[in-house]
Amino acid sequence: MKSQKNRGFTLVELLVVIAIIGILVALLLPAVSAAREAARKMSCQNNLKQLGLAARTYHNTFGRLPPNGYYFWTRQSNNGRTGWRSERGSVFVKMLPFVEQNPIYKGLNFEYRCDGGGALRFIRLDGSIPYQGPNGKENRSNIIPSFICASANVDPMLTATNPQRGPAITCYGWNIGAQRMNSRGNWCTDYPGNIFGTGPKNFGSDARGAFLSGVFGRGAWAAKFRDVTDGESQVIMFGETRPNKLDHARGGWMLMNSMWLATTAPINYPIVGIGDPGFSWASASAPLNPHGCTHWKNWQTSQGFKSAHKGGAQFVFVDGSVQFLSENMDYITFQRLGDRRDGQPLPEEWNTNY
Repeated sequence: MKSQKNRGFTLVELLVVIAIIGILVALLLPAVSAAREAARKMSCQNNLKQLGLAARTYHNTFGRLPPNGYYFWTRQSNNGRTGWRSERGSVFVKMLPFVEQNPIYKGLNFEYRCDGGGALRFIRLDGSIPYQGPNGKENRSNIIPSFICASANVDPMLTATNPQRGPAITCYGWNIGAQRMNSRGNWCTDYPGNIFGTGPKNFGSDARGAFLSGVFGRGAWAAKFRDVTDGESQVIMFGETRPNKLDHARGGWMLMNSMWLATTAPINYPIVGIGDPGFSWASASAPLNPHGCTHWKNWQTSQGFKSAHKGGAQFVFVDGSVQFLSENMDYITFQRLGDRRDGQPLPEEWNTNY
């Protein structure tokens, strides 16, 4: 009998093995992709936990959550400062020492203002040479890893071309609540906001809590824990967003007029943003664009919470807990989570059903 020791594979056997390997790879790739997204999602969750802890530590230190900008309404503050000449950085600027970014915070000179025009950088009050940090790099250009969600897949400088001077972005925003949000140019009137009557000031542009629904304002106001009468575990503090789909996000984490977000827009509302098919820098008008609700300059829907995660977005609540909320959750329930004082009960087990 002939020995079979050195018998090789036949062509048919090789093809069968290759086919089996191909099937296994095809089955494995989705699992690998899902595992990677799960890791990115967890990283994003940890970022939000850091923000929640930092904000609560800030409150324990200063007696309120970090306010946005500076108290500049002259008739209220009597400090002679108005508009952009009083800008002193965003909510995130105030939180820098509490997210292990104290060197950047110490590099800021708050005698300067943050220009609200085209430059969007800290400059002297007389408008002279822009303030810069070490080695000529502007502080706003520092990319802060904990401000970026790995799932977002967006350039951390977004539209900036100079990494020494351009604003670094963030994938998170502070909650102004179920606020009144007029549609720009009446392109879209689907989500006017202020459904509880607790946020009558348009876009949250005020420094008085009586006119604001959420725990932050677009103006220079932030809540104390005692102002969150609905309960700290039931009110959103920060949440995810997709900076390429916001009108203001190009200003970065440092700018006061950048990352204010309302719950008025449903979670993951589809916006045609920078880099998306059909995007245009031009403004749209209702006759020319019947889909004005999806325009990136329509604040009613663009200045909302969004994520690259499938099915919803992650939020950190005032008590520091992080929750993933479904994009299909009941709209009124979402508004109640955004409002610190609507006074209405949430559905039972809302946080497990969504």
